[in-house]
Amino acid sequence: MLKWVGGAYLVWLGVQLWRAPPPRLDAASSAADGRATVLFRQGLLTAVSNPKALLFYGAFLPQLIRPGVDLLPQLAALLLVFVAIEIVVEYALALLAHRVRPFLARQGRRFNRVCGSLFVAMGAALPLAR
Repeated sequence: MLKWVGGAYLVWLGVQLWRAPPPRLDAASSAADGRATVLFRQGLLTAVSNPKALLFYGAFLPQLIRPGVDLLPQLAALLLVFVAIEIVVEYALALLAHRVRPFLARQGRRFNRVCGSLFVAMGAALPLAR
């Protein structure tokens, strides 16, 4: 049942993306999206409520903790490593987005339709997969 619901959701997302207008990439539309604190809170709530991230850290972090050693320094070191890696990855994504922006400005509607078609195809294939 879950595969059918997931497949239907992917098809719905694909249709919505197919019908969506091309993305507006001008600076005025970006500035109107919201204040930094609102965007930060939205991102934080999204990250904290992501069950995949919670399961990953719940399964991954205990393997890196040494029993019998102070927990706080170990968690601080893991936090610093995670933040450093996250900064590098997010910066690389921002650079990539900057390079892709001219393409999306020219081909935004076509890009939406290709991605929407892929979502519909995946949604249709999901219930049929083993």
